[in-house]
Amino acid sequence: MKNILLTLLLIFPSLVICQITSNIISETEFNNIKINNVTLSSIKTTSGTLYQVTRLFSLSILQNTQQPEEDYYDYTYDGFTIGFSENEISAFEITNTNWNITIQGNTVAIGGHKDALGNVVLNNQVGGGKSIVYQYCDGCNNFLSFYLDSDNLITKIVYVEQT
Repeated sequence: MKNILLTLLLIFPSLVICQITSNIISETEFNNIKINNVTLSSIKTTSGTLYQVTRLFSLSILQNTQQPEEDYYDYTYDGFTIGFSENEISAFEITNTNWNITIQGNTVAIGGHKDALGNVVLNNQVGGGKSIVYQYCDGCNNFLSFYLDSDNLITKIVYVEQT
C-alpha cells in the first residue's frame, strides 16, 4: 500500500498543476479494459480477496501487504502492483512487459508506441513528459494513465480510483 500511496502522491500534484484532457470512453468500455485478458470488472468482483485475485491471474504473488484492520490490501506480482481499499480497487501500476492492457480492442504493453492505442489525446506534464488518460466521464473519480517517454513509448501504466 505504501508503493501505491507514494505513486498517488507523485501523480496528484502533476494533475493539479496541469490541465488534463481525458480520452472519454463509455463506462462499459472502461470496465472491459483488460490486464492480461482479465477485465477490470472481473478484478473488481474479487473485492481484493487474495485467493480470488491470485486465481484470476494464475500467478503466485511475490509480495503481499495486508492491513486487514484498516481493510487495505496490496499485491505485487512481477511488474504489476494492485491495491484494494475497502474491497475496491484503489490503484494499480504496471512497470514491465509481462503485462499488457487492452482498451477498445487495442493491446499495448510497456515499451509499446502510443500509436497502438489509436487516435488519442496527449497531455503534457510539468516535468516534460507526456501521458494519455482514459476516463468514462469528465471528472470521474477513476482513470487510467499511460506515461510516455520522449519517443512516445509507454513507460508506465497507472490506474487510480480517487476517493
